[in-house]
Amino acid sequence: MGINGQLAIPEYQRPYCWQDQQLAQLLTDIREQKLLCKELSPSLPYYLGSLILHQEGDKLNIIDGQQRITTLVLIASLLQQGQNFPLVHSLEFKHPISQQQIKHNLKWLQSYFSEQQEYWLSLLDFTKLQFTLVITQTEDDAYRFFETQNTGGVRLGGPDIIKAHHLRAVASLHQKAFAKQWEALGKLDDTVNALLKGRYWQQINMRGLPSHQQQKQLRDTIVSELAQQTGNGADIAFGRAYRQLGLAGEISQHLAQQGYELRQPLNAGVNSIRYLSYFRSLYHQYWENPDLPHLPDFKAFITWLKGLEGCGYLEGLYKACLLQYISQFGENQLETAAKKLFRVVYSRRVSNQKAVRENSIYAFIRETPVLDWVALSYTPEQCFHYLDSFSLQVEGSNLDSNSVKRRFIGTVCDFFKMPLAPEDYKPHFAQALTQKVAGSLK
Repeated sequence: MGINGQLAIPEYQRPYCWQDQQLAQLLTDIREQKLLCKELSPSLPYYLGSLILHQEGDKLNIIDGQQRITTLVLIASLLQQGQNFPLVHSLEFKHPISQQQIKHNLKWLQSYFSEQQEYWLSLLDFTKLQFTLVITQTEDDAYRFFETQNTGGVRLGGPDIIKAHHLRAVASLHQKAFAKQWEALGKLDDTVNALLKGRYWQQINMRGLPSHQQQKQLRDTIVSELAQQTGNGADIAFGRAYRQLGLAGEISQHLAQQGYELRQPLNAGVNSIRYLSYFRSLYHQYWENPDLPHLPDFKAFITWLKGLEGCGYLEGLYKACLLQYISQFGENQLETAAKKLFRVVYSRRVSNQKAVRENSIYAFIRETPVLDWVALSYTPEQCFHYLDSFSLQVEGSNLDSNSVKRRFIGTVCDFFKMPLAPEDYKPHFAQALTQKVAGSLK
């Protein structure tokens, strides 16, 4: 059965992004395989993995393999092997990131081949390249193959896969515009990790999350929560509203915020893209780069908080709590909320004997459902009541040495202007911090 069609790169594909390391690895693989073939049988082809294509009319959309194919096109062009690799004259690259990377890689490859072009001309025979070819008739089948691939080069991450899922759900007329919007979001990993914590760590349906070291499991979790479990439908944003009743019975309605709820159900396509765009914007504005001249105290607090030592896992939970609060209440009493959330979330730094391990955060959130305290509150004051009810305890070991715990308490005392000597940390730190955070309401 013949295969007919023009190869094309769909809008929902990520741009061409291979860099020097991946180029060198591909050339090394080709050279080693060619030398092995020479020893066994000169006629053996050399195998370069699988390609996944989606047949769409007279087009064959590249679902997996764009990075390798593009690199081979560049090599064939430089080695003047276009007659043996017709793709040199057929593929188009419209994305500006792809175009920029192609320019860089052409220079790198030109330099690489400059002193050994004859060697590579004799070594590389494009008529002997071999791939496993998978061609699907539906985008759904192509996507299922795509999300399970782990080919060489830059491994697909969760955000890359959910991008493909949601852009293919957008009407073709608007795919390019939403693809540009997605690319403008930049690196989504930290935002997505915060969203996963907010969506998974809830008492009504508490679920554990894979460790940051379990890359495949974490990727599968992202795909499941933010792609496979999304529905079909319009762009719907849920949010808190309240009705004010007048003495004559008249009703006025008010919206607490204009964005999306962190834990809301999502639909594939535009809904999920805008949801991620909204939270990426919140993450950048209130955590990554809090340039907020109208909230100088909040900016100063967040800047200080990001510099704390030995608190990486706690910071992950804190960011989820902060996004949950802002998505519900906006900037309403935000500085107060930030400090009250700190007292609860960072309590693990002083209630543990030594280190704060990743798995201890999940145990803490099961006992202290701080995300639920925020999510289930109708007003900031109700949320503060829950946060203030938390009892902060200081575990007394490792306070008489130069430990991370002792340095942490000293840093907190300096920031909140609590003049405590090290011998007073155990009996007085918890009470002093609680009073300082309560005083931020005034």
